[in-house]
Amino acid sequence: MIDPWSHEGAAQAAHTRVRRTRLRPLTFVLLALLVGVAWPFMREPRPQYLQVNEGPPAVVGPTGVLSVAYELARPATLRIEVRCSGVFARQVLGLGSGFFFDANGLVLTAYHVVDGPSGGCPEVRYVGVGPDRTEYPLELVGFDAYMDLAVLRATVDVLVPFIPLGSRLPRPGTDVVAIGNSRGDFLAGRAGTVTRLGVRAARVEFAEDTIELTAALAPGDSGGPVVTARGEAVGVVSYISFNPSRMESAIPPFLLGVPLPRNFASYAVPVEEGSLLVADLVAGGRRDVPVIGFSWDAGYDYDPARADVDLGPRPGPIVWRVAPGGPAEAAGLRSLVSRPIVDADDRRVGSELEADVIVAIDGIATPTFADLLAQVRMKQIGQTIAVSVQRGAATFRLDLVLGARRNVFAGR
Repeated sequence: MIDPWSHEGAAQAAHTRVRRTRLRPLTFVLLALLVGVAWPFMREPRPQYLQVNEGPPAVVGPTGVLSVAYELARPATLRIEVRCSGVFARQVLGLGSGFFFDANGLVLTAYHVVDGPSGGCPEVRYVGVGPDRTEYPLELVGFDAYMDLAVLRATVDVLVPFIPLGSRLPRPGTDVVAIGNSRGDFLAGRAGTVTRLGVRAARVEFAEDTIELTAALAPGDSGGPVVTARGEAVGVVSYISFNPSRMESAIPPFLLGVPLPRNFASYAVPVEEGSLLVADLVAGGRRDVPVIGFSWDAGYDYDPARADVDLGPRPGPIVWRVAPGGPAEAAGLRSLVSRPIVDADDRRVGSELEADVIVAIDGIATPTFADLLAQVRMKQIGQTIAVSVQRGAATFRLDLVLGARRNVFAGR
């Protein structure tokens, strides 16, 4: 299940016991936000979009000068754990990676690492675990949800080792090592090569000069540093793609002689010395994203020409679950329900789906979730939009005031 930014951004493909209809699958790139390791006591990873079930290629460890860079950088890296407060203080809700970029305890990570569900906890807290197992309480300082970047401050008594930000961004062909916590590892190195800078896909907005690399990253690596042989952090791990050919840049990787393994690539938000974005986050800047306030299950783009259920004549993303107290609920959107079909003897013989399908935003058709995402991304928090909803044979308009994602999904 995905909690899109109404779109609704940090999302998850969840298993469901409700019978799925044969709805048209996603046709755009998989962008998987790498939230945490799916241990039994943790929440599952939450990929942003889901297209295929193929896993990442095998990890390649750093060698040579990259191995030296990894050993020098590792003391400044952290496993970031999202824990429950109070009587459940040791319960881990999710984890990611991060690193000190300042001797006084400032930490960089991916925003989605510290923007996950609360798991029913009254309050969550963030803890950084260093290579020597030292634990540092972490406080969120600033974030940019669009760019998937966050700055935290660790409670420290002494100066800490840190990774300096790069003096320049890497060129395609540059060897790098990412440090993270996927696959049950602890602050391990994943070597790779930069394939290109400046990537965009499927009408989705990314950081300028987004770094694409071949490192075999996976859930748990999010927020970790991408380090060059010079020992500088040039990126913060953000997401992966199982269809990088659908992503665009000025120069395709194959023209640079840098192949992509198994149709797989990893991506990082670029950071460098003097970054205005990082400086704004250090100063407490917080940039959220507008949301409609519903969850969307990957693959639930309704196409009347292909579906084996009738949800109306027009295509659009299906509203899976409405966030309690959010804009969608206030406007009158309904969660998907599966109602039993019984025979004359009151025996269940099947089920039928009743669902709201969003077919347009402000009069612009949204036949897929990607189209809805593109429209919402152009709006502002607090802006009123007209949502065209198809509910069976009826189509009607709802006026909806977009909310801030962190507020709407705070209790997830």
